[in-house]
Amino acid sequence: MQCTKDQFPQLLLVCRINSSFKANKKIRTILQKVLQSSVDFLDFWYACLVLLDGDRPPVILHALKDHPDIDHPPPEPSHIKHLKGLKEIEYQHDFLTSLRPVASTTISVVLRAGDPIGTMEIAVTGVTPDVAQNLLNKALSTGRHMADVIQESFFSKQKDRNLRKLSVWLETVSAISSTLNINQVMHVVTQLTADLFSARCCIFLLNDHDNTLIPAVAVGSYDPVLKKKWKALKGHPPFPAVLKLIKTRQPVVLTPDSIENYFPVDIINDFSYAWLVMAPITFKDKVFGIMQVDRPLQGKEFEQEEIAIISAMAKETAVAMENAKLIETLAYKEQLLHQLYKNLICAQEDERKRVASEIHDGVIQALLGIWYRMEHLSGDGAPDKANLQEELVKLKGLLGEQIHNIRQIVYNLRPIMLDTYGLGPAIRGLLRNLQEESGIHFELALESANHRLPANYEMALYRILQELVANVAKHSQATKAQVMLISGQDQTVLVVKDNGIGFNRTRLISWPPPGNHLGLASIQERVLLLGGTCTIDSRPGWGTTVTIQVPSPKAAEEGMQCLK
Repeated sequence: MQCTKDQFPQLLLVCRINSSFKANKKIRTILQKVLQSSVDFLDFWYACLVLLDGDRPPVILHALKDHPDIDHPPPEPSHIKHLKGLKEIEYQHDFLTSLRPVASTTISVVLRAGDPIGTMEIAVTGVTPDVAQNLLNKALSTGRHMADVIQESFFSKQKDRNLRKLSVWLETVSAISSTLNINQVMHVVTQLTADLFSARCCIFLLNDHDNTLIPAVAVGSYDPVLKKKWKALKGHPPFPAVLKLIKTRQPVVLTPDSIENYFPVDIINDFSYAWLVMAPITFKDKVFGIMQVDRPLQGKEFEQEEIAIISAMAKETAVAMENAKLIETLAYKEQLLHQLYKNLICAQEDERKRVASEIHDGVIQALLGIWYRMEHLSGDGAPDKANLQEELVKLKGLLGEQIHNIRQIVYNLRPIMLDTYGLGPAIRGLLRNLQEESGIHFELALESANHRLPANYEMALYRILQELVANVAKHSQATKAQVMLISGQDQTVLVVKDNGIGFNRTRLISWPPPGNHLGLASIQERVLLLGGTCTIDSRPGWGTTVTIQVPSPKAAEEGMQCLK
């Protein structure tokens, strides 16, 4: 996401250190290079790192982007001027809060075994909220890399390398368990993995339909040109190595001698692949992503212990991503329920207004007209017998029309056919009327166990179908649609399939929902209230199939008894 010319993103990182860490010249040089990369490659025009130790003056590093296209770049942030002007500073916990960052987060830093886990705070200012969140996800890699540099400078002095590995594991678990953003999880884990194994690390997600590649995050020695090639892999068919990983759900380990059997030669050359480990990111036995770690030809091969750690980190990543997804889904559903409730109130008022208007402007006006004509017939100017008979026939016809109108109003409020004859006949009537209005040819297949469902179940299923076929008529541009209802002892299945234009399913998870899809969200909520599931399969140009599965009331009750 690019910033506009009037936005100047600023990155501020504040890391707490203790007296055991010494920020010598070598460490400062490394951190300065990392900081500079954030303004060279991550769209920040200014970045600052503050290392804080309560017993010593702060260490302040900063980097400023060269703006060849801007005549007068903005001045250095005032809070940085304040920090640089002080020889000593007492850091307050609310320092970042006082800056009012547009987006911020915190990552963990382990500096000594047995010590409480330290923190590095990351904040983004100077941009709009949507840009800030995107930049914050990227800045996490910078912050994570800096934290790893600081940690490595300390742990490299330790004789026992297992201490370093243990600290990284603690750090990883803390980081991914405290992050509720999927993108942040991926950035943190890839940077941790790359730093731990002195390698490049990236994560690919897989398309649900055809397992084509979706590049998500890449860190390490990916320069801008190489990163552009990497992003261009979006939509690329899965490599043989990916197919093997999906089939076995086990890590794939490649060497310079075997890699040509699993990757195209042009990909190997473009990315200088040699030593490579691919670990599956799985959930419920389904591979939905890949963590890939690689070293160049001059690097060393991966040891079995390293492969095991990479595989374990991929599993932890899957758990963290699923947890983050659940949190995002819950937040989305909460917003959705508020929107649906608001729409329900509006719909109720609109329905009352519509019924009142139909009765007042239609039925009552017609009945008043009939009443005045009856008054005329019974008055002094009554017509002769022949004309009286003709007038009564006309009045009879008008009354018949109003009886039909009243019945239609009542039917729209609650279909009498559903209460009288059941779900099947009511659906036939619904589809017959809609076919006449829309011109869409509806095919109906019914398979029933010859038993009636409770009234509330039948009404809910009828309203679900009513909404589904209304969506077909309004939005699908279909010429034909199939409706199938299977009512068994254990469950009821309802399927609606059309040959329309379809839509992109990924739009359903956005907020606010697109106007055409709020009805689908309402359907899903109705299905959940019945304890069922709703599956939507659609692609642009391929039509849409919606499958509803609802347990029978008896099966649902038995399931609840089992849970007890």
